[in-house]
Amino acid sequence: MIPPELLMGYPFFAGLNQAELYSLSIIASQVSWPPGGFIFEENEQAHTMYLLLDGWVDIVINTSSKSKRRELVTTLTPGEILGWSALVEPHFYTASAVCASPVKAVEFRGVDLRALFGIDQQLCCTVTTRICQVIAGRLRATRLQMVSLFVASAP
Repeated sequence: MIPPELLMGYPFFAGLNQAELYSLSIIASQVSWPPGGFIFEENEQAHTMYLLLDGWVDIVINTSSKSKRRELVTTLTPGEILGWSALVEPHFYTASAVCASPVKAVEFRGVDLRALFGIDQQLCCTVTTRICQVIAGRLRATRLQMVSLFVASAP
């Protein structure tokens, strides 16, 4: 369990009432990793969603069949959510998360979040909508990266 007040300071949780924040705080715990540590790897079963509290996390994708080469997609900073795949079927991570610095985060096990959402439909709707916003933002950023690559390589 973490203090509910910890979540209040982050935009992802803005507007949630005290009861909702308390429910989330009960199923949350704080974790940390050293620089270079993997939080999760692409194609692994997604068990956990995280709120980044401190540090930077590189989101990378495999660019070779044996995962020996990875390319940076984006770098996440404090306040951002990662591991949203723990809430979205088929529950496999779509990229890897590598610590670019020492990292502290709050972890929410997907199974616990889904159980909580079964009890509190309003919280489910709010968090799911925000997860969709995270996914849409990352998709937009990736699209812009792809467009810039095509423009740079055009004759």
